[in-house]
Amino acid sequence: LLTMAYGAAAPVSAMSVQKPKRTWQTKVAVGSALVLAAVACVVLLGEDAVNQTASNEAALALGGSYYAVTKPPAFNFNRFIENAWFYDGRSANPDMEGFIEKLARRHHYKLQIHHLNTFKDNEFRAALFSENVHCIVFPPLNYFPGISGLAQKDLRGYVSSGNNVVFVGSYEWLSVMNDVFGFQLMSDYKDGPYFRNDRNVRGTPFQWSMSRLEQPDGSVYGVKVDSIPMDGKCMFDTMNACVVFYVKYNLGTIVYIAFNYDTPYGIGHWDQILHAGMMM
Repeated sequence: LLTMAYGAAAPVSAMSVQKPKRTWQTKVAVGSALVLAAVACVVLLGEDAVNQTASNEAALALGGSYYAVTKPPAFNFNRFIENAWFYDGRSANPDMEGFIEKLARRHHYKLQIHHLNTFKDNEFRAALFSENVHCIVFPPLNYFPGISGLAQKDLRGYVSSGNNVVFVGSYEWLSVMNDVFGFQLMSDYKDGPYFRNDRNVRGTPFQWSMSRLEQPDGSVYGVKVDSIPMDGKCMFDTMNACVVFYVKYNLGTIVYIAFNYDTPYGIGHWDQILHAGMMM
């Protein structure tokens, strides 16, 4: 009986001790699973890197759009814009326009200036749709330009999408700003000097400009401070007459500089004001 019991139990004991052998199919399956897991990890890490890069690029792209809110830590030449439109249509003053172009390139010789010579609907829209030019400078006018309703709408859209427009010393441009953007600007004039408003210039390129602007030898077309919209801020003024201001318009900015740069003499530091206005 003991022999029979031992013989019956022996196979069971041998089976419990014997270890299962891994076949080559099992090894291939395990290896494939490990390779797939490694590939999945690489893909996930790559997607994270791409998303991080895209978010960084989006932040950089929006830097110009929100420039009036979050500025770089210092006003330096390396951050100056690379391209700009300059209006030189029939209503513009060609002498002043050429001189303002030279001032814009002073210390910024890499600036590429593109000429905008009409307010006609098709040509004007094609210019505003340019992806690389985020600033338009409108030099002083000889007479009031005709701007159609469609061109006004396109200009509002250009600014709203995060771009910047700079209007230079002219009562005609004050009227255009009132018509296009719905402002109620009123002209005013006071003799200089004009003093920087340290509370308003904080966080803008104007905070690195001179604290005082002398009366230039040319003409100045100021604006009453009280007529500037609520979203606007006066940068330089004297006795309630503002000579440099900007208005935040959706994602973009509208800048006005009262000096018309009609003389190369006695302009003092007004060239820095032009540069700061173009960088908004």
